[in-house]
Amino acid sequence: MTQSGRPLFATMNGEIVPFDQAKISIMAPGLTFAVLVFEGLRGYWNRDEQELFVFRVPEHLDRLAFSNKVIEIEGVPDKVEFKRQMLELIRACEAREDCYIRIQSYIDDWGAMAARTPVGSSIICRARGRVAAFTDGVHFCVSSWRRNEDDASPSRIKASANYLNSRLAGLEAKRLGFDASVILNRDGTVSEGPGGCIFIMRDGEWITPPVTAGILESVTRQTLIEISGDVGPKVIARNIDRTELYLAEEAFYCGTGQEIVPILSFDRKMVGSGHPGPQTRRLQDHYDAVVRGRIERYRSWLTPVWEKGETL
Repeated sequence: MTQSGRPLFATMNGEIVPFDQAKISIMAPGLTFAVLVFEGLRGYWNRDEQELFVFRVPEHLDRLAFSNKVIEIEGVPDKVEFKRQMLELIRACEAREDCYIRIQSYIDDWGAMAARTPVGSSIICRARGRVAAFTDGVHFCVSSWRRNEDDASPSRIKASANYLNSRLAGLEAKRLGFDASVILNRDGTVSEGPGGCIFIMRDGEWITPPVTAGILESVTRQTLIEISGDVGPKVIARNIDRTELYLAEEAFYCGTGQEIVPILSFDRKMVGSGHPGPQTRRLQDHYDAVVRGRIERYRSWLTPVWEKGETL
């Protein structure tokens, strides 16, 4: 593992190769037509056990299989094979720190926009610590860009093409002096942020948009729905109007990469006191204990790298 952001090795089509040799053709439809889907997973280092745990591997690989089905990429390795390749790569990288794993499949070589083969796949594992915003929080605006619709470019699949929408919203936020943005649906209700889900608290209850709101069906979001009642109020999934953002007592943004990031303001209107809220902090602490294997009843969500390497 290196701290430069570039790992030493990658997996290409099932074979571990030096990272700088992991290449695809400039005419691959995965590049020219964005015929590519992917998953991002996190590995968490437990210092006491000297073990690296990869979080919710089956759920991520099930979503990858669904994305491949919808986008019609044929001949993709199954989830058992992807898991084997992933663990082999992590061990080759000698990962003994928090890390980020990206698994992707795409149409390789040369082909038309509607090509279903030949399939290419790759996996990388790189060191990635916790983002500073986890502690400090972020400021959001509401973007002028609207979320792409399910009958146009469905956000339910984790396809690279969908991230153009997120990129545009994120760039707009940066130009306006914000950290990130909330993307609304065509009906004016909250969808998600550029790469993560939104939770707000109103009247002491956590609320998040439903899976029908044009969101990626986030593994982190589902995890928080399942564990929230352990340390505070449970989560209600329902539509959120734009003006409800301004009434939020607490708020956060979540996803595999950023985990749980407190939101301090929307459109320069403070959320609560303008500081990370106490319920958000409790949920962050609980989530950290879950992903590092410190709570026994959630150990089934963890795949150990160095000791067991259980199969799916």
